[in-house]
Amino acid sequence: MKLRTLFSCIDPNTNALRRALPRVALLGLCMGLSLSFGSPAEASIKELSRRVQRMPAIADCQSRDLCAIKNVRTEEIKYKVILPNEHSDYAGYMTDFRFVIETQKTSDIPKFGLVQIMRGCMWEREVDRKTLQSTDYFTYVHKNFGQHDVIKYQDWIVDAEHADPVITSFEGYGRFDLYRWNTNPRDLDADNAKWWFHGQPPHSTVFKATLIGSAGLQPGERWAATNQSLEFRTCLFKIDDLPATSDQQGTGIDMSKAIWCADWDQKYHYDFKQKTVVPHTGIHPVCSTP
Repeated sequence: MKLRTLFSCIDPNTNALRRALPRVALLGLCMGLSLSFGSPAEASIKELSRRVQRMPAIADCQSRDLCAIKNVRTEEIKYKVILPNEHSDYAGYMTDFRFVIETQKTSDIPKFGLVQIMRGCMWEREVDRKTLQSTDYFTYVHKNFGQHDVIKYQDWIVDAEHADPVITSFEGYGRFDLYRWNTNPRDLDADNAKWWFHGQPPHSTVFKATLIGSAGLQPGERWAATNQSLEFRTCLFKIDDLPATSDQQGTGIDMSKAIWCADWDQKYHYDFKQKTVVPHTGIHPVCSTP
């Protein structure tokens, strides 16, 4: 089995995927985006759930030097996607996550930074149609601190592509370049949004978008499925509390200094007995196998 790179964030299908899921931004954590959508009318997109988390008001903002923060929230949407001309058996299950930050002034945005940690695994399960014996393959990799690692973590690790642990940083450029914004600050549509590295917004609202997918039965002769059991925690910090460089273990990052954290996940596996994709709670036991 060949290793598969899942964090290919400049994907040739980016525009097609955005047409099918117009609220999705693809630069950042992009897992399993080997999709090829046709026109939006042909793709079946079903929203399964939506969850909004809001950071509580900071009562003692002056003493903590946090009064520049106006509003922070996250939005987590689960999708079921059936590609054009595909049978419903091959539906893919995805999670679209947004971290939205509004400050008092645009100039306040760089005073804060986002760090994301993750744990869990991604695996492929193949079942022999005759014997019903199953085999698990851990073939999915992502770029983490400059190296491509298999996505199989029992403990929390810092999720960053290169040495800077701030998840909106763009290697060789700035720490905030992967924020996105629209002219209307309430608009979280990523299709026509601008990047921070293109210029700063005329207001003080930016967002970081992440798409995780896709779990489900794989088309083809092999009876195999892509499965994901991943937990994420995205945390807001004062930028002065974050090191310029770190590592997978989070050297130099004091998680107790996080202003606020939001937990979210992507947990779907294919049940070969039920012949359907099912969600699960907790990290799947397969992630702890040797």
